[in-house]
Parts: sequence; C-alpha cells; structure tokens
Amino acid sequence: MSDDVPITLIGHPWSPIGMGEGLRQQLRACHAVGLRPAVMDIFRYTRCSDPAHAALVGADECEVAGPGIRVFNINGDEVEPVLAAFAERGGKIEDGINVIAPAWELPAYPKPWAKQLGRFDEIWAMSDFVRDSLAASGLTAHTIGQAVQAEPGPMLSRRQLGIRESAFVLLHFFDLSSFAERKNPQAVLALFASLRAAHPFADLQLVLKVKNGERGGEDWAGELAPDPQVKLLTAPLDSLGVRSLVNACDCFVSLHRAEGFGRGLGEAMALGRLALGTAWSGNLDFMRPDNSLLVDFRMVALKPEDYPHGEGQNWADPDIDHAARLLAPILADPARGAALAERGRRGVLLSHGNRAVGLRMLDRIEALAARPVQAKPSSRARRRR
Repeated sequence: MSDDVPITLIGHPWSPIGMGEGLRQQLRACHAVGLRPAVMDIFRYTRCSDPAHAALVGADECEVAGPGIRVFNINGDEVEPVLAAFAERGGKIEDGINVIAPAWELPAYPKPWAKQLGRFDEIWAMSDFVRDSLAASGLTAHTIGQAVQAEPGPMLSRRQLGIRESAFVLLHFFDLSSFAERKNPQAVLALFASLRAAHPFADLQLVLKVKNGERGGEDWAGELAPDPQVKLLTAPLDSLGVRSLVNACDCFVSLHRAEGFGRGLGEAMALGRLALGTAWSGNLDFMRPDNSLLVDFRMVALKPEDYPHGEGQNWADPDIDHAARLLAPILADPARGAALAERGRRGVLLSHGNRAVGLRMLDRIEALAARPVQAKPSSRARRRR
C-alpha cells in the first residue's frame, strides 16, 4: 500500500453506543498495524467525557475528511443525514473511496437500508453472520470483525464495584432503551434461579449492568429480579468501569436471541473470563465448544413488536436447562472453567485481537488503494514507519 494514501474513520468517536465503539476498535486495530487514521465526528453531538476515548483519539480528530479512503461507521438508516452533514462540513464524497461498516442482528438486512449501503464503494461486516445478512439483501461485504482486546491499565476491584469477593459471579449486559427481547435478560434471570435451586449452597451472584437503567432500572429490578443475590448496576460507567466490571466476573452470560457480533462475550474472553452464549449468530466467529460454553437453541419466528424490520424473520430461543447443565461442572470444578477460559483468551486474541483485525483492515485498504483512481497524498494519516 502507498504510505501516502490518507485514511479517515468517520462516525461517533465520543459516543458510548455500539457504533461509537465500532469506530474506536477500528482505530486501535489500525494503530496495531502501523496505520494512523484521522477521525471525524460526523454530528459532533456528544462531548468527550471518557478519558480513555480522549487518549485514544487525541490529536487525530479532524474537521473534515479529505481525499483518500473513508470508513463510515454508521448504519443504513443514518446514511442520508450523515452524507448531508459531511457535505455541509465541506466534504466531497466523490473525492474519495468510501467504505461503510454497518451493524445488524437479524438474518436479513433491511431492504430500505440496503439501498443506502449501495451508495458506498465497499461494505465491511463485523462478522460472517452480518456478511450473510447483507448477502440475503443482495449486498456483498468483506468480513473484517471487531477487535476486543482490552486496553492495558489498572482495574477497579470487586469491592470498589460492590461485588461480593467470594462469589462465583455471572455478568450480563443489556439496554433498557433498546429492544430488550433480543438480549433476553429474562432468560438470564431464569438461568440464575435454576442454578440457585440446583446448587443451594453455592456462593453465586448475578450482576446485571443495565444501560439507561438510571431511567426505570429499579422498577425493572423490582419486577424481574427479586433475588437478593442479583445485583443491578444502573449508573453509567466509563471505559475503565466497564473493563473492570467484565474483569471482575467469572462468567459473562449472553442468552441472546441474535447478535451482530457479541462484543461483551468477546471482551470477556479476551480478559480470560469464561463466556456462556447462545450458539447462534455473530458470536460464532470466535466462540467454539472447545473455548467457551455454547448453549443449544431452537429457531422461532419474530413477533411484530419484537424488533424493527423483523417481519418474516427468525431468531434463536436458547435452552435455559442446557445452559444450567453447562455451568454445573464449572461450579463443581472451577479449575475446569479456568482452563476453558484460558483457551478462549488465546483463541479470541488470535482471531479478534487488535493486530488480527488491523491486518484484515490493512488487506482491504491495500486493495482499495490499488484501484486505478488514487486519492491525492496527505500527511494527515500516513502509515507509521
């Protein structure tokens, strides 16, 4: 690849949402292979409140992307307003090679959004599942994946997080402002109740991290989590808090119905924590029976209210009894779980560490840069020597 082809990552670099993390993990992956992209905050609606985000993006933020390769970390429903904002800021979409990296969680990408993705020169998929979802709507994509490698640095302790130090801790993340049916927290509560009944003397604790839980989280807990061994965390956490929380658990649990990638599972594995997840959708890019706990499921049809654009589609209904059976020998022999978690750590860093994802990005960037029409060189985002 020419060292003079500028690269710009465009999206929501300061936002705590999934698409924001998608951009940030791409930036870390680029740094791991010697690329120094510029970063463009397309809407500028989020303040930088996380020190880790400021340290990562730093001086690489730019006002507008010039010619070169631009990677838009946005979804299909954002394309129109994003391209309008790009033009208002002085950007010229025709002056560069434009890539889009969307997210989706169902087997077929929405047809109305697919038309918008067709305006880009290339599509990057976060998993083979998303690649196949795009293919079902007539779009070709390249699987890049997402980097899940944790930033080095100190961690908060269990005591600082209010988690019992002696317990075997299960952790689950979900978002009250989104469609909770997809994350399926009720199944996690049912699993925990089953474990408590089957192992009445085991020292178990379930931690539920609820995004937007400060608005209604306690009501949700009162209805669905009466067990005193269930700890609900509703306050927003920065990067250090989230990383520490994952590090503090023994097993990250995701009895999801569908995942575009399954970032929480991957991050837990990268930190050497055991991962238990539904054996379906994006997480199968890095979860296998020999490195994690994969839960059986049956496919069920979505109801109209379950998820946007879900008409005629199916997703997984995980087997809670099977999940409990998978955890039983781990509770009886923690060393068995530790060995499985270590295999998971090695495997996920090989396939989805910063360098692994960065190399896949570099392959595509080199292919794009080799196209006949080249962007003008810029010193803004040269490859480091």
